[in-house]
Amino acid sequence: MPQKVRLERTPMSRIIYLCPADEKPTGGVKVIYRHAELLAALDADAYVLHPFDFEFTCRWFSHRARMRRRLELDSQVDFVIIPELWAGVFGPQCIEQGVRYAIFVQNGYLAHPVLPQHSPELFAQVYRCADLVLSISDDSSRMTALSYPQMDPARLLRVRYSVPECFRAPPGAERTRSITYMPRKLGYHARLVAFALRQHLPEAWEIVPIDGMDEAAVARTLAASRIFLSFSEFEGLPLPPLEAALAGNLVIGYTGQGAREYWDAPNFQEIHQGDIQTFVGAAVAAARRFDAGEMRAEHLAPVIASLADRFSLASESANLQALLGRIDRCFLEPPASALPTIQAAAA
Repeated sequence: MPQKVRLERTPMSRIIYLCPADEKPTGGVKVIYRHAELLAALDADAYVLHPFDFEFTCRWFSHRARMRRRLELDSQVDFVIIPELWAGVFGPQCIEQGVRYAIFVQNGYLAHPVLPQHSPELFAQVYRCADLVLSISDDSSRMTALSYPQMDPARLLRVRYSVPECFRAPPGAERTRSITYMPRKLGYHARLVAFALRQHLPEAWEIVPIDGMDEAAVARTLAASRIFLSFSEFEGLPLPPLEAALAGNLVIGYTGQGAREYWDAPNFQEIHQGDIQTFVGAAVAAARRFDAGEMRAEHLAPVIASLADRFSLASESANLQALLGRIDRCFLEPPASALPTIQAAAA
C-alpha cells in the first residue's frame, strides 16, 4: 500500500492584533486585548500592536496582554489580525508583503470603505484575499457576507468574547433606585430621554450617567443600579447592555441590531430607535414595577445564568483554541489568490 503523506504541524505562529490607541472606554478595544491575553494563556505567541503609537497601552481596564512595539513583520511566522475599519489601510500592505492576515469584524456596519480615498474594489480584494475573516456576532457575519458575496464563506469564522466576573453582582447585592446609561452613545437621544425621564420618575429614583470611569467603577455602578438604558447604534455585539444585564439590571432600549443575539425577555426590552416617547414611558413603568415589587431579582436570574454560560471565559477560551487551529491550517495551505495589488491611499 502507498504510504500516506503526513503533514507536520508548523511552528507556532506569531499572532499580532492591530488596535487603535484610544484611552476612551471602547468595547471593541477591550475585546482585542482579551483575545490576545487569552491566546497567550493558551501558549500562543500573541500580541497587541498599536501601529500609530507603539508606546501606547490601555489603562482603563486591567489586562495582561503582551504588547508589540514595532511593525516589522515576518511573512514566515506572522499572522496579523486587522480591525475592519483598517482593512483598506493594512490589508493591501499584507498582500504586498505576503503576510498572512485576518480581518476582525466587530461591527458589520463598518465593514465597508469608510475613508473616501478607499475604493470598493480595494475592499473587495482585501476581503477576498484574507486568510480568515473573523466575526464577533451572527449579525456581523450576515452583514459581511451581504457586503462581500464573492468572499469564500469557508474563511468566515465566528469568534466570541467573554464578560469578566466583576460584572456579576453577588446575590442579594444592595441596589439603589438608580437608572444608568452611557451618555457618549447616541448622545442626542440620550439627552432627550434623560431630560424627559427626570420629569416623570417616581420619588427617590435618580439617573446616573456612566462616563469617564474605568472598568471596575463601571462594574460597581451597574451592580448598584436597577435599570440600564441602551443607546446602541449599528453595533456588532454591543458590550454595555450585556454587562449591565449580567450585573442584574433590566435593560431597556436599542439593540443596535447585533444585541438581538442576546436580547432575551424579561431582562431586555427593545425600543425602536428614535422612539423617545416609548423609551421614556417604558423606563417610568419599569421603575414603578420595581417599587411595587412586581419586578424582582429572581425574575431576572434565569436569563442571567444563561448569559453567564454563553459569555463565559471557558466558552471564549474554547472558541479561541479553535481559532488557533484555523490559523495553523492557514500556514499549511496556499494563500488566498491575490489579484494584482491595488495600492492603498495613505492613511
